[in-house]
Amino acid sequence: SAEKGAKLTFKDLEEIGNAIVKQDPQYAIPYFNAKEIKNMPATYTVDAQTGKMAHLDVWDSWPVQDPVTGYVSNYKGYQLVIAMMGIPNSPTGDNHIYLLYSKYGDNDFSHWRNAGSIFGTKETNVFQEWSGSAIVNDDDTIQLFFTSNDTSDYKLNDQRLATATLNLNVDDNGVSIKSVDNYQVLFEGDGIHYQTYEQFANGKDHENDDYCLRDPHVVQLENGDRYLVFEANTGTEDYQSDGQIYNWANYGGDDAFNIKSFFKLLNNKKDRELAGLANGALGILKLTNNQTKPKVEEVYSPLVSTLMASDEVERPNVVKLGDKYYLFSVTRVSRGSDRELTAKDNTIVGDNVAMIGYVSDSLMGKYKPLNNSGVVLTASVPANWRTATYSYYAVPVEGHPDQVLITSYMSNKDFASGEGNYATWAPSFLVQINPDDTTTVLARATNQGDWVWDNSSRNDNMLGVLKEGAANSAALPGEWGKPVDWSLINRSSGLGLKPHQPVQPKIGQPDQQPGSHDLPDFKLPDNSGDKPADNTTPDNNNVTPSAQPSGQNTKNNNVAPSAQPS
Repeated sequence: SAEKGAKLTFKDLEEIGNAIVKQDPQYAIPYFNAKEIKNMPATYTVDAQTGKMAHLDVWDSWPVQDPVTGYVSNYKGYQLVIAMMGIPNSPTGDNHIYLLYSKYGDNDFSHWRNAGSIFGTKETNVFQEWSGSAIVNDDDTIQLFFTSNDTSDYKLNDQRLATATLNLNVDDNGVSIKSVDNYQVLFEGDGIHYQTYEQFANGKDHENDDYCLRDPHVVQLENGDRYLVFEANTGTEDYQSDGQIYNWANYGGDDAFNIKSFFKLLNNKKDRELAGLANGALGILKLTNNQTKPKVEEVYSPLVSTLMASDEVERPNVVKLGDKYYLFSVTRVSRGSDRELTAKDNTIVGDNVAMIGYVSDSLMGKYKPLNNSGVVLTASVPANWRTATYSYYAVPVEGHPDQVLITSYMSNKDFASGEGNYATWAPSFLVQINPDDTTTVLARATNQGDWVWDNSSRNDNMLGVLKEGAANSAALPGEWGKPVDWSLINRSSGLGLKPHQPVQPKIGQPDQQPGSHDLPDFKLPDNSGDKPADNTTPDNNNVTPSAQPSGQNTKNNNVAPSAQPS
């Protein structure tokens, strides 16, 4: 049953939120030098929906990786990355995936090139592609796993796990997409282990509930078996319900903490509603052995569930280091059921994003949270600063079996940090994995968009300080003390669309391949994030975060909030 997997408990959620406030250098994301951050040149390309050249935002990105080691593949002399991109502030939503490439080992940000939209330039906002993963097949094709999102016929982000095979051409002109074959939807939930869209659609609270079935991450074992780890919500074997607040296993603390938290939820109508709806999960399934035309062979209970604590744990990825498997995911405290904690993070630091991690001796678990609570990375600057980051993706570092390179994107979307500041790749940095199942952020930054750590990667000029007016300040002029417009941040941090009217979806639409839809011409409302409503406290909008994310870190104004290099 789902109880056999690990739990992110209500206590874990509190410790993650408090770690953000404390700005503990063990977890805090390094400050980056704001004036060094550039828009990504390769994102000026032909847009998938309009078919015209445009400057695009880039956000969730993932490399084409070696199937077994997880290292970024050297594909005929190139490193390949697939990225979600779209026109900022698109009135209908513009979320599709593109192929980017650069010479292997070249860490010059300006050298990245764009091979274009993977599913062509006749895409629509009604059928979109979201985050996933990719590996190299035995026949040198690329097997892409991604999220196929369907909003047709009044549906609210009907997400499915999908796959396709990329045939690439590599010559003196670079990398191009020759064909995309074998598109198919793999998994739509089973209702038992993982919630289906129909179960979600038949629920009563679409204002506060979230539906997640996305971000498939492929893992291949040495024997060739392939698995998908993905974001989901739990199914009926351990389902969302108001009764979850009576399950003592969901609390995770000592008796005093559990009892205090129980009465806090019992006596707070809004938080209790959120706790009853919270059923996030990191799931796993096994694929058949046909690499280019896989099917689902077996579905298992979640590796991690977040019942009563959080409704969304995104972008899982698995890194094997030595004989251990490390499972990472990104989340927001605001997707949890403690609005007071969210307000504290947003007021004191100005953001509530985090990366969590777990470790196991086998891919199937049981997983143990790193650092006791699972916290690995915590936000260190306000969400509307140019140097704010999200969507953290860990990549193994060749020759360093105790470190991972953390990649992410910067500025959120839709000019959240100011007009002209497109969402762009962030500098990467290292996290040390310690023998005692703890982690430490290292103040070793790269150029923007470095996916392969080597001797030429380190560039400490990209590191900044939390000091207004400093030459290497983490804030651009005018950002210090600027109120955070949470309505804008929540909209730009999402992937999807406002619910159509009427809210109640229709079920059972046929699958259609991205880029080949014959659909009626209709316009959707403005974006409002990837869920119908934000879970943060109503009076939490437009607060001004402390100029210093934590008063406990005042003596370290001139260093990045991370372990200093030896």
